[in-house]
Amino acid sequence: MQAKLAMPLARPIVLRVDPPRTLDTFLSAIEYLNAGTLPNTVEVDTIIDQIMSAAASQDPAIIASTTDELERMLRELGQA
Repeated sequence: MQAKLAMPLARPIVLRVDPPRTLDTFLSAIEYLNAGTLPNTVEVDTIIDQIMSAAASQDPAIIASTTDELERMLRELGQA
């Protein structure tokens, strides 16, 4: 699974944090979501599950959809 998590997202997501950070792989996204910088919500847990499923599937459509959902959530939280 580690190799699958190292796969890239559909596109990089640049975060509005100091210092600036880019999420470009499934692993970097999961690390950021688990770092405790975001409110611990059901939505964060759900997107982590979606990221894990997308990585396991390796389906480009699922990866794109999950990347879109991750970016939407981060924008709503003012992080992207």
